[in-house]
Amino acid sequence: MKIDDLKLFVKVVELGSFTAAANALDLPRANVSRRISELESKLSVPLFHRTTRSLSLTNQGEIYHQELLKALALFDHASHAINQSDERVSGKIKLGMLSETHDVLQPILFDFIDQHPDVELDVRVIQNGFIDMYQQGLDIAFHGGGLIDSDLIARKILPLDRCLVAAPSYITQHGLADTIQALAEHTALCFRWPNGEVDNRWQFAEGEIKVSSKFVSNSIAFIKDSALSGRGIAFLPRILVAKELESGGLVHILQQYKATAEHGYLLYPQPRTLNLASRALIQHLIQEIPKLA
Repeated sequence: MKIDDLKLFVKVVELGSFTAAANALDLPRANVSRRISELESKLSVPLFHRTTRSLSLTNQGEIYHQELLKALALFDHASHAINQSDERVSGKIKLGMLSETHDVLQPILFDFIDQHPDVELDVRVIQNGFIDMYQQGLDIAFHGGGLIDSDLIARKILPLDRCLVAAPSYITQHGLADTIQALAEHTALCFRWPNGEVDNRWQFAEGEIKVSSKFVSNSIAFIKDSALSGRGIAFLPRILVAKELESGGLVHILQQYKATAEHGYLLYPQPRTLNLASRALIQHLIQEIPKLA
């Protein structure tokens, strides 16, 4: 039996489907299905219950999976011990990055690549870390918004600290809201979450205000550009509008009101299922991203 086939079996169990494992490993789905069938044939036992809608381990498959995790951990430890003199980190990492965060995160990622030139970084723009982790076969993903019950590790990594912003041209034309209640009389620029819900109930320590909008988008870039064009008031993470606030393109309004705390998260599976490069990047991100705050 090949070690790669055993690791493939573990990846299928971890992700819950042949398709997700194929996406994660950049393999054709038929290749994954064939190799798992060959593994079952060599073992002379079925490892999975297969239906058109689900995939689950048999009793024998569950036992095999648990014992295989221990064996693969020993194998990886032995391989590391042999190669411990070689400190070069290498491998491919699939990273999911939220829209409009690249200019903030690029310097951190470039620094990592400079430290580990043998690493191949495949960056994908995503909407929801929990969903896209499986659909795109990611190793690591950023996530903002509510958490979903999952086997993934969700590490709180950065406060999002939202603020109300508008362009000077909008303020000149429509006046400046003096309370959060007055926002109901202004044009709001609202984000549409990946689940389809419109973010039109803005939360503050002092209370909630429901806003109305002629502009709704699932693109932070569209909302920010609309605000810069004087089309309305946006409620965005400060980290994503820091440059515009500094340049004067946007103005932070109603600064006396503090938004309800929200956080950005780093998502990843159990570290034992990740390659050395992915584990190294996780540690790098954990160390460097909080400095952005």
